[in-house]
Parts: sequence; structure tokens; C-alpha cells
Amino acid sequence: MKPIKFEALLKNTIWGGNDINHLKQLPEGTKAVGESWEISGVPGNETIVTAGDDLGATLPALIRKYGATLVGQANFERYGETFPLLIKFISAAQPLSIQVHPDDAMANTMGHPFGKTEMWYIIGTHEGARLCSGFAHDYSADAYAQGVEDGSIEEHLAYHTTHVGDCFFIPAGRIHSIGAGNFLIEIQQSSNDTFRVYDFNRTDDLGNRRELHVEQARQALNFKAEADYRTHYSARLGEASLMVQCPQFTTRLIRTEQTMQVDYAAIDSFVILIAYEGEAKLTDAEGNEVFLQAGESLLLPASNSALTIEPQGITRFSCVETFIP
Repeated sequence: MKPIKFEALLKNTIWGGNDINHLKQLPEGTKAVGESWEISGVPGNETIVTAGDDLGATLPALIRKYGATLVGQANFERYGETFPLLIKFISAAQPLSIQVHPDDAMANTMGHPFGKTEMWYIIGTHEGARLCSGFAHDYSADAYAQGVEDGSIEEHLAYHTTHVGDCFFIPAGRIHSIGAGNFLIEIQQSSNDTFRVYDFNRTDDLGNRRELHVEQARQALNFKAEADYRTHYSARLGEASLMVQCPQFTTRLIRTEQTMQVDYAAIDSFVILIAYEGEAKLTDAEGNEVFLQAGESLLLPASNSALTIEPQGITRFSCVETFIP
């Protein structure tokens, strides 16, 4: 199988910024895009193949057609025709709501296949950018209810100034919010389950406040604080540097100024590359070639055992890579 590109689903949001517009070089006058769903099998939001023999096919249709050849034997046995990850770019001009996601067990009670554990990799910031991840101290369900009612919950959250290259792992159950001025890559379980805790009393174009999910959030929340919410990693040029490894996904950072090779022989999984800087020619183990540039994402089938990355021009090529461990 050849590497596969999909048509991204662009989402206009009340908090969206212009970073995605710029990265993807969208036409002037395009409304600010808050989220770009790069690769998705979420029902009703399936991304479509943009070229090749499977032009126009959805991601679930590809899994039905190719099975383990596409996703890997273990993934196919575990997930069937359901794609387990959702890949996004997110651009925030205003803060996203303070929210939490359910774990698999809670999602299953709602009739959904996955909870939502996710991670963020910061690829751009504007002045004053920060985000919220976790509680600043141990909290309680009783205090939470009062904090939502009077708005004081904001005072109990852990805030973090953000810089390009920062990484945050957000397990299901952790309270969080992406603050204004952040541009990031989000890798998450394939779920759209979000419980809004607090939305700063904002209204939409019709003057309506967005729905909150106070009780569901209370059931999902982990009220214990942690000492450090940042994900620390060591990145080196020309290597696939490990950032996050959890049961739901593994992510690595690839930055290179010279031709490099990545070995996937030991990985029984599809691999996704999300490019955010420069351009590269990619050659898989079968000799298939494809160009990948900043603002694009690529799905490598599990049948592929290696990749050669050749940066184009004089710029560095950078991407985030993810697969199922």
C-alpha cells in the first residue's frame, strides 16, 4: 500500500485563530479556523482520501477494504473497523472552555467506543500564551460544584506559560483548557466527548451560552493535583525523539536538516506524520514517493517497514509522528 493523504476537515469555532489559515495557506478572507481535523474516522466527520486508487474513500472504508494491512494485525483485532486516533491542528485566539474528557469505561456507559486521552505539542505561540492543565492543589467534588457556580474554579487551576516545543500529556479525567495565543498539534483517542466545566459566560452569534456538563464533568474529573504537568523529553536533530508513550498512542518528534531513515519493522501499526515546518520527500520501503509539507498529514500503512525522509530546499523539516504501541 502507498502512503495516504486526506482532505482535512476545517472547523470554524468561536475561539478560533488564524494560525491554521496561515500554515495551510488558505485563501484570503477565509473565516478563522479553530480546528483542522487532519485524519479522522469519527462518525459524521470521516476524512476523505485525496488521491490514488482510493480517491474519495473514507478512512473507515479503507479499513474495511485493507484491514490489518492498513492498521496492523493487533490494532485490527482490537479495534476492528474503528480507527482509534484523531489528529488535529488547533489555533486559539481566545481560550477554549475549561473541560474534561471521560475515560474508556465512562465512555462505554454512554455507548461510545473510546474515552479521550490526548496530548498537545506546541508549534506556535503569541504574546501572553498559556494553558491550563490540572488542578493547582488537591480539590474536591463539593468545592468543584461551588467553584463552577460562582466562577471561582479558575483560581484553583494550574496554569502554564507556553513556548514552541512544549509538550503536555492530558489523560482522561484531567481538567484543562487551551489558552488564547496557542497553536498546537493535538493527538487524541478517536472521540468527540467533551464535558464543559466552565465557559467564561461566553455567548454565540445568537446570544446563547454554550451548554455546560457540570455533573458529567464531576463524575469524570480526577481531583488530585500533580507536581509537574509538563511532559519532559529530549529532542535531537536527525532522530525520532520519544515524547509520549501511553497505552493509547506513542508520539515522537522528528526534526531533520539532512536525509534520515526511520525503521518501522518492529511496529505493528499504521504511522501518522503531522508536518508543521518545511517540506520533505518521503520514500517508503516499497519505493513509493510522496512529498509532505507543513500543514499536511500522512498515513503510512502498517505494511510499510521503513521510511526515508529527505528535506527539500534549505529549510528544516519537522513533524510529529504517532502510532499505536
